[in-house]
Amino acid sequence: GTGINTHPEFGSRVAQALAKETGISFVEAVNHFEANAQRDGLVECHAQLKTIASTLFNVANNIRWLGSGPRCGFFEVALPERAPGSSIMPGKVNPVMCESLMQVAARVIGNDQTITTCGAAGGNFQLNIMMPVMGQTTLESIQLMANGIRAFVKFCMLGLEPNAAVCES
Repeated sequence: GTGINTHPEFGSRVAQALAKETGISFVEAVNHFEANAQRDGLVECHAQLKTIASTLFNVANNIRWLGSGPRCGFFEVALPERAPGSSIMPGKVNPVMCESLMQVAARVIGNDQTITTCGAAGGNFQLNIMMPVMGQTTLESIQLMANGIRAFVKFCMLGLEPNAAVCES
């Protein structure tokens, strides 16, 4: 809240108690009205997740293209086989882990629109009622990215093999 009708040290004392209880540093908001109406910290946090997701989308897409082949495409890297290939394109390895990470990234990028909209338009005067959806969406994005990156590294990157003959030609 704004702190109106409370002891002048209420906010700082609560922050100290939370810090002691959790071991995480907490500080009282400088402007209680702004802290109630705006959720800029969460908007900025999720914007960083979106930036990382954009980069991951690009990296996964590039690896997908580098693994295209073997007869047509770049085929500069051999992707690990994680799903059945194509019946009409012998030797093709479906880039399922790259495409999975791209889908995770797309979802996080989309989630950022929810966070931005709720952070900006969810507040009326001194109250932003959209914190539940902002919190849930941010946690979803973090979980999706953590799981997606972990799976991409384990099931794609660790099995990626350079195709030296193609790269040298």
